[in-house]
Amino acid sequence: MAEGRNVRDLTLDDVGGEPVGLVVGDLSFISLTLVLPALLGVLSDDGEALLLVKPQFEVGRDRLGAGGVVRDPALRDAAVDGVVAAAAALGWAAAWRGPSRLPGTCGNVEFFVRLTR
Repeated sequence: MAEGRNVRDLTLDDVGGEPVGLVVGDLSFISLTLVLPALLGVLSDDGEALLLVKPQFEVGRDRLGAGGVVRDPALRDAAVDGVVAAAAALGWAAAWRGPSRLPGTCGNVEFFVRLTR
């Protein structure tokens, strides 16, 4: 998917017409819960997704601290839980989840989630 395109509009035609085995996502300024149907919709039955969960885009503006940083570890965990729950509603499960070793913009703690069926 090219930068600048709306990933919510992703279809099999965008990935060559055939389901793919792996989707990798590092999105900003949108909740992953809004794009999961499109991202997971292009995966093969045995495909996997590796997504970077950025809590600052999952928790809502009213829960952000100064500079857009999610400082509360419980809110960060809830952000990841929300993405995992949205994936589960689509028939996917978190095979692994863990923190990124690199801080995000302004010091946000971000998390990887690996989804499988």
